[in-house]
Amino acid sequence: MLHSNNLLKYKRMKTIINKFFLVSAVVMALTACSDFLDKEPLSQGTEAIVFKTPEHFEQAANALYNVIGWKNLDDKPSYDDIMDRGTDISGLGSNGGGSAPEENWSWDKPYSHIRTCNILLEKAEAYDGSQSDIAQSVGTAYFFRAWQHFYLLQHFGGVPISDHVLTVSDGVLQAPRNSRYEVAAFIMSDLREAVKHLPKETEIPEGSKGKVSKEAAKSFLARVLLYEATWEKYVPAINYDLDGDGTSQGAGTAKPEGYPSITDMLTEAKQMSKEVIEEAESGTYKLWTECDSLSYYYLFNIDDKGGNIPNFKSAGKSTNKEFIFYKKYDYDLNRGGINLSHSVMVGAATGMSAQFGESFLCRNGLPIRISYTGSMSDAQNNPEFEGYATFIGEYRNRDYRFVGCTFLPDRVSYSSRTEDGRQRTDANQPYPTPVFPKDNDHYDPTDPVYSSSCAVFHPTIRNNSTMGGYSSRKYLIEGANRPDNTESADFPLIRLAEVHCIYAEATCELNNGNISDEDLNFSINKNRARAGVAPLTNALIANVWDAGYWDHATGKTICKKMNMLDEIRRERACELFGEGFRMDDLKRWGIAHINLTGRKLGRHVLRTAYETEKANDATYFGEPCYYPEKYPLLYGLYEGSDPNDPDYGRSIATLAGNLLYTQRDYLDPIPRQQIRLNPQLTQNPGW
Repeated sequence: MLHSNNLLKYKRMKTIINKFFLVSAVVMALTACSDFLDKEPLSQGTEAIVFKTPEHFEQAANALYNVIGWKNLDDKPSYDDIMDRGTDISGLGSNGGGSAPEENWSWDKPYSHIRTCNILLEKAEAYDGSQSDIAQSVGTAYFFRAWQHFYLLQHFGGVPISDHVLTVSDGVLQAPRNSRYEVAAFIMSDLREAVKHLPKETEIPEGSKGKVSKEAAKSFLARVLLYEATWEKYVPAINYDLDGDGTSQGAGTAKPEGYPSITDMLTEAKQMSKEVIEEAESGTYKLWTECDSLSYYYLFNIDDKGGNIPNFKSAGKSTNKEFIFYKKYDYDLNRGGINLSHSVMVGAATGMSAQFGESFLCRNGLPIRISYTGSMSDAQNNPEFEGYATFIGEYRNRDYRFVGCTFLPDRVSYSSRTEDGRQRTDANQPYPTPVFPKDNDHYDPTDPVYSSSCAVFHPTIRNNSTMGGYSSRKYLIEGANRPDNTESADFPLIRLAEVHCIYAEATCELNNGNISDEDLNFSINKNRARAGVAPLTNALIANVWDAGYWDHATGKTICKKMNMLDEIRRERACELFGEGFRMDDLKRWGIAHINLTGRKLGRHVLRTAYETEKANDATYFGEPCYYPEKYPLLYGLYEGSDPNDPDYGRSIATLAGNLLYTQRDYLDPIPRQQIRLNPQLTQNPGW
């Protein structure tokens, strides 16, 4: 009989190995075109492959594309993982206050995928053929070993590094955690190896498009470098020791020899992103602009297989050169498998908090409220901002990313759901033709509007609403040929617009908050151009205050002088919202415990069209659109000190008592089961 400790070790290793065998049964790479999708790995998985030919290595490499897409690593819909739910930009309900879980797939799954990478790399060392013949497969393994370790780093901080194939007797199974600095250095090293081994995008054959490229590795390395550099710059200021001593708690502070400085990491992040942008300018990649002012919105729902019409230009996946690395889906070979359109239509996908919606700029490149003195007393509306007197006013002359991705109050959207009755069957126009009531003063039940699927009525505040934000339609599939759970748009994991953001942020951080107009034009001004927003320049924001700036620390709107770092961060939020970046951004900037706590206010209600207009739908016809005596807001209204308070008349979106996020939540707790199996795994501080 096995000794109890050995039995635990055996059971743990058996569980791990069983999971590794299961990995390769999943549809292989899932990140390429149909020819690539057709190439299944050997049926018994990576461990069963006999590595005798380059083709064997290629098959093993094809089994490594285990990344989050429409489903997470646990094969469940990944709304919380990729759509920024539970953050300041999506809207907050409650958070914090939890305890360490018994198990967590965010720990288990990455390690199972790391093992398959290590198998390939160890077999490559023993391969007696030409190393150049297997270079792409080796580079792929380095890339995904780094990818999985980075996922662990983001969640847990320092973790045990797995750089070889583990056996039951391997000392790593009872070893302590590596520090976050050791893990970060390991990831960077693997990605530099990936850059050396992987082919350029232009060298990848058409039938293999979607496989990771040299540019994908450079982009990912730039992301990692920026993440770790800013974490190390800002997180120490949160007054909470997340590293611990590595003995009683945390993973410690050990740094490997030659560990880069913050400046070194930012410099390399800038260089890597620069090289990718330069490659893009040669024609390899480009921002997708096929659908005019709605290009940003339609970028994320291109799904044209089998005659499905994805947009009003019939622009299909072959037109998209913006995605540098992506989770590939195919209606015939690998469907998304989640009820995506339904989730978007019922508000269960992406969302926009009131503060985030209002942060989108006007087309002249300035906020909706501005001041030229820094005083709220003389703050004024941006000349292009049309205010709240009408329901549509606040959407006029705004960033196309905001306008395109919200459900506008003067029109309806196409939707692939049959119950909506607005499936796209042609490419004639961007929106269905709206139908309005003939008479807003007298209810006529025979009016065709009351039976139309394209009816447009005045918005109303009902059903204990918090009126906390704006509904978002990002990711909404429109075409009629996509029944529930078959939506198959590709999901971006690295796209060119993010690389623009990395370059700008790294440059600004390197220069103490300054950046030249030339560097802005080289990077994020390209994103702004697609969004219909004027270029960001030093002259544009000189001596201008954002008088609509929401200060999470005080829970109110303030007047804040515009500066380049804030604007670059704003641009990043507006460009990448709903793509899974926000929580990590808040953490690495050291502001998560500020932005995710405190009372949050919602949209403006008083002195808006909600007070002056009446409902014209069949259910509430003739009632005020805001009727608090009959339909009070869930948390009521904020009236401030007087009507001159800039937040006067907003709804209260979330109570401070619902938001319990603290500094300990910057890192997830180590699953308790893992600590029992290996007592050397110290828990993260505060858990």
